Amino acid sequence: MQGPLAVKGELPASEPKDLGSLLRAVVGERYVYASGYFHFIQPANTESIACADLLDEGRFNAVIDRYAARFPEGTDRRALVSLWSLYYLSALGMGAAIAWLELRRSLPLALDELTVLIDPSTAAPKGFLLADIGTVSDRSGNGIRIHDALSPVIRDHLEPWIHAVAAHSGLGKKVLWTSAAGYIDWMIREIGRLGNKALEIEALPLIEDASWPDGWRNPLYRTLRFEPGPDGSVISQRRVCCLRYAVPGVGGCGQVCPVAEGRCGL
Repeated sequence: MQGPLAVKGELPASEPKDLGSLLRAVVGERYVYASGYFHFIQPANTESIACADLLDEGRFNAVIDRYAARFPEGTDRRALVSLWSLYYLSALGMGAAIAWLELRRSLPLALDELTVLIDPSTAAPKGFLLADIGTVSDRSGNGIRIHDALSPVIRDHLEPWIHAVAAHSGLGKKVLWTSAAGYIDWMIREIGRLGNKALEIEALPLIEDASWPDGWRNPLYRTLRFEPGPDGSVISQRRVCCLRYAVPGVGGCGQVCPVAEGRCGL
């Protein structure tokens, strides 16, 4: 039996600039929005910061100060940090999930391997710059569990990053883990909705299991509550509010929000 392919440089016809290039070569235009998640060549009009540098309180607060400048003075800083983190966590979590589930590609996503790209004018995250295009397993995944596949992003990146951001800002770790879970859960269910229920079933233990196979407590567990939608789909609602409704001009996130103030639309 042939083992997993672990070949750096398995590329489409032209050198890929981002995750979208790799996805298009395999699944076409199904996930056009994913192009902005991971970049292999730094896009123009972006600044780069090593993700590990954000563990330093001074470096992190300098970025948030720049981001906060576009909002009214006195805006709840915890809400601003949470809003900033939504851009960061959405690209990281959704990109990692889709890269593994649709491409069986393991990417260098640990905290000390990755660089976040930010908008020079607003300091908002604009995806990530990767050191390389990773390695690819065969389409079956060759028996690699979803926990092992996404351990670099969840345990080697999110766990220390969330601990540090919570300490820097006073924002609860549960808020940040809930945001991460919401985006990963959405990507998993979207892949199933688009036709591959087997991949959805494979990945849902990341959200639904109380602990990992090695006994590690799963911080994504019970961060969301699930309700049946009118069309038979699953509506995933946060258990802890992200506070984005408290940022002037932004608004809430609709039915995903657990509090009435946040259900005022996007």
